Order: sequence, then C-alpha cells, then structure tokens
Amino acid sequence: MPYIEHDAMKNCLIVINRMSGRAAKIDKEKLLAKFGAAYSVTVRELLSPADEWSAEGYSLVVACGGDGTFNRALNRCAASGTDLIYYGFGTFNECAKAKGAPKGSREFIRLYEYAELNGRFFGYVAATGSFTPLGYTVDAAKKQKIGVLAYLLRVLGEYRVWNVPARITADGESEQGVYTLIMAIDSVRCFGFRFNRLYAADDGKVHLLTVKSPGKDNLINRAKIFFPLFRAFFMGFGREFRGKHMTFRAVKELDISLSSPVVFDVDGDAADCAGTLHIRVIKPKNKVYIGDFDALTL
Repeated sequence: MPYIEHDAMKNCLIVINRMSGRAAKIDKEKLLAKFGAAYSVTVRELLSPADEWSAEGYSLVVACGGDGTFNRALNRCAASGTDLIYYGFGTFNECAKAKGAPKGSREFIRLYEYAELNGRFFGYVAATGSFTPLGYTVDAAKKQKIGVLAYLLRVLGEYRVWNVPARITADGESEQGVYTLIMAIDSVRCFGFRFNRLYAADDGKVHLLTVKSPGKDNLINRAKIFFPLFRAFFMGFGREFRGKHMTFRAVKELDISLSSPVVFDVDGDAADCAGTLHIRVIKPKNKVYIGDFDALTL
C-alpha cells in the first residue's frame, strides 16, 4: 500500500462500479480488510449510471471500475483535494495497463501528472472522430457478458468518415482542416493497441494524432482512411510523423478550435465539446495511485 498520511480518525470511501466489465472480480471483503485497519471506511456500490458519489469529506477514495470510473474519480478527488487509489476492473483498462503497476504486482504506481481539457482532467485520452464512440456507446451488460467482444461487434458500425472542421494550434504552430480523427493521448495505448511508443511518464507532454477527412462518408472515402488508421494503430509510432493526411507529434500546449459542437471520448466517457478546447499536462496537488486490476484476487 502506498504511503499516504493518515490517522485512525480519517475516512476512506471505497467506490465499486458494479457495471464495469470485470466487476465480478472485485472482492469487497478484501478491500475492507486492506483499508479498514487504517481508515473509517464507507463503501459505495454503483448499480446504475444514475448513481452518484462525492469525494468531499474523505481523505482517501479507493475506486474500482473501468476507465470511466477512473476519470470521474480523478476529477472529483482533484476538486476536493482527496487522495486516490484506483484499481482497474474495466474491459480494456487502458489507463491501468498503460500507467499502473505490472500485472500481478501488489505495488502501486503514482501519477505525478495528468492531462487537462478546459478544466476537466483525463488519464489517457481525449478524442473525437472515427471509432471514438466505441469508448462510450457499448452496453455495460454486454461488456460484462462477452468482454472485449462487445467492442469488436460494434467496430464495423463505427467505421465511417467523420468531418470535424477545426483549427489546431500545437505549441504555437497552427493548421486548419477537416478531420476524421483528432486525438490527444497521454498513454502508450488506446483502443487496445500499444501504438504510442513515444510515450514517457511524467514528461509534461501529450501526443497529438490527426487524420484528415477525404470528404463525405462513402465507401470510396472509407477506403481512403483505412491506411492512415492502419498505419497509426497497427504499425504505431516510434518517432514523430508529419504527412499529407496524418500527423503525430508531442506537444506541451494544444488548442483545438471547433467550428461546431462535437462529442469527445474522454477516458471512455462522452463529453459534449464546443468552442476552443485547451489541453495541457498538469501536476496534481493530491496523490494519485494506480494498482493492478488482478492484485486483489491473487
């Protein structure tokens, strides 16, 4: 267990998202045994999307769920100054696998930075365009029943050309265009692909991936975006790339000025975005730790 200052009078909230893909593996009794000796513990089990919780009044939150659970915990704990420990029990666990402790380890990895989009924090990705609705549209019950297959069954339905007009300014360098994918990633992986070999923890940077739209959504243009997407996610990047149709680069400050509102996938949650989006990496004031999602069941 990571070192977090506490005394017997401090309170811990354990949040268990029973809708997450691997929720069946969450052992509440082990959680209570692990944290009950040092804290006065309250357990909050989430059974529907309408269930809410707050980090106010707690010195520690232990969150168990998927990437969306982590995103909400990250933001609520940052707002209240509450320390956070996160166990990934989602279907993909992108953030936990990219930034957490090695599989099977009982140790924790501390995050010394995370990204921010107009005041909303995210752990690994903020993106809009082709395939991004997969992060927030797949049914929770299907994820629990068939796991990753629930995502794969929707892949063809999300294979289409998007047209997102935007002006993108990265570290003072601007370009304007219409894009089928805009992604800011602070992780080695997304969509289950470990494609960002340039990722380094706590380097103060996010990576920007853009793929330009060839035009209307039709079979010909879907074929045209196949290679850039294949190049990005299957071949990956070991260095920055700037081509006619696709860009991948590290940035410290990123502004995305949208011509019209669009939905972003932010760590697996849908976020309605409009106007200018400012993205940067910040250092948290509270302590944030990530543990392995199997560690509590060993």
